[in-house]
Amino acid sequence: MADRSVRWSRRTTLTVFGAGALGALGAAGYGILRTDSVADPTRAAAWGGSAPAAASGSGGTPPAVAVRDPHYPGDAEPGPVGPAPRRASGGGPSAVSRENSRPGTAGFGTGRHRFGDDAHGQIAGYTSSSGVEIGAELGFHVSVAPAQQYRIQIYRVGHYGGPGGRLVATSPWLAGRRQPPPTVAAQTRMVHCDWPVGWRLRVGRDWVSGYYLALLTNAAGWSRWIPFVVRDPERSAAGLVVVPTSTYQAYNLWPDDGRTGTSLYRGFDPAGQPDPELRATAVCHDRPYQGSGMPRQARNDIGFVRWMEGHGYDVTYATSEDLHTGRVDPRRYWAVVFCGHDEYWTVEMRRAAAAARDAGTSLVFLAANNCYWRIRYGGADSRTSERVVECAKTLPPWIGEVPLTTQWRIAGSPEQQLLGGQYVSIVDGQAPLVVRESRHWFWAGTGVRDGDRIPRVVYGEADRVQPSLRGPRAADRVLLSDSPYRRGRRIYRQQTSLYRTDSGAWVFDAGSLGWTRALSATGFVDSRLQRATSNLLDRVLRHQPSAAVR
Repeated sequence: MADRSVRWSRRTTLTVFGAGALGALGAAGYGILRTDSVADPTRAAAWGGSAPAAASGSGGTPPAVAVRDPHYPGDAEPGPVGPAPRRASGGGPSAVSRENSRPGTAGFGTGRHRFGDDAHGQIAGYTSSSGVEIGAELGFHVSVAPAQQYRIQIYRVGHYGGPGGRLVATSPWLAGRRQPPPTVAAQTRMVHCDWPVGWRLRVGRDWVSGYYLALLTNAAGWSRWIPFVVRDPERSAAGLVVVPTSTYQAYNLWPDDGRTGTSLYRGFDPAGQPDPELRATAVCHDRPYQGSGMPRQARNDIGFVRWMEGHGYDVTYATSEDLHTGRVDPRRYWAVVFCGHDEYWTVEMRRAAAAARDAGTSLVFLAANNCYWRIRYGGADSRTSERVVECAKTLPPWIGEVPLTTQWRIAGSPEQQLLGGQYVSIVDGQAPLVVRESRHWFWAGTGVRDGDRIPRVVYGEADRVQPSLRGPRAADRVLLSDSPYRRGRRIYRQQTSLYRTDSGAWVFDAGSLGWTRALSATGFVDSRLQRATSNLLDRVLRHQPSAAVR
């Protein structure tokens, strides 16, 4: 979610509705690139349309002013890359299919436990890394109050014929104690824990890459989740699923106790009320996630993983940090699937994604408001200090070069140039997805016609194509939905976009946080959107459809 309000001087508050971030300022006067076209958000947005001529006081789009960004040369020039590695050739059941043929754990569910709270700290913990490689160790740092025994159960998320997860390991009962309170950095307000390792998990060589959940439970029955990813960069697979761990941490307010916790969005004032003025400018993976331990939006990501694995797609998994450091090379895969709300990107992440696209790897974005804030990982050596996510969220005016941690669009590299569309605004309530181009292969077998409405898909946040901006270089491009929705007193439009590059890569932008919810969430599932998403994944992953588990 983009900040709704970012204070940049004592007397002026810039209201940020994503694409309209600079509208109140008059972008041309600040020497930056105007990157929105929401002055008339109800206007039809034919891809490639031109922006209206600017007129003084008219609310139109002013002429763009070039910026000098020393941090990123643009998606057209992603930097020197070597030859693309060989991609998976396919054939035979995938490792994911074999794994999901095993029996799941009866009664598995993410909400079926008695969770502690951050004020009392009955049990909480974090892992030494957001992801771990096959055959390596992962440390668990745990606090228990009052002191008592606890254990850790490790589940792999998948379909497994319905249960949705499989228990793969259990620790012995361990001696737990209350750990020291976190430190809070004076300058950045970053909350950081320095707890000792309470248990080490050795990931077996026979484990399958995936989305894993550790369930901490103390002797009194209080529980807390810790998510992590197991990666297997050596295994040949058709696709790579990237879990948005940098965005998970950006929203993490632990400890949500009315006193200490901070996120990149808010902190607490002396009265215990959330205050955006007291937000952190850096957040750290060395702390638990607030509440039950499930990051914000993680349940939608988990729902997608279960649905996708039920269809047997040949994929492996990685985190934001893996993409940033180069531990995974996205060019090895036919497609990279960004399964969730992936808002916070480093230069290295975007360079890797752009290089993969230009090498023929398709990119699938299944949410909205992706690649919005530009971040860095903390410290002078950004490739190794990956536990700290820094984002000062600097907005104009500024003096000199474009700062590193600002919006990608303000820096002169609008996310549309990679994704095909970009963030517009928060969505009030929920609205139907309105189908467009129903004869396109994407909609094949769904039975939809132009103008059909798929209920409650436009939710949370929305993207659209900004016709005033230069889009990506594309051989083919199409809008697959064009959906009105309300934000405050205004009507905006959500759009789902798809384009194909000269390299043969497809780039899909779902344009709504409600997309994956319609694939798997009880009460929201729509078979038409399930079929359309299968059409997309079948094509980009070169998957031969078989009898899938529905």
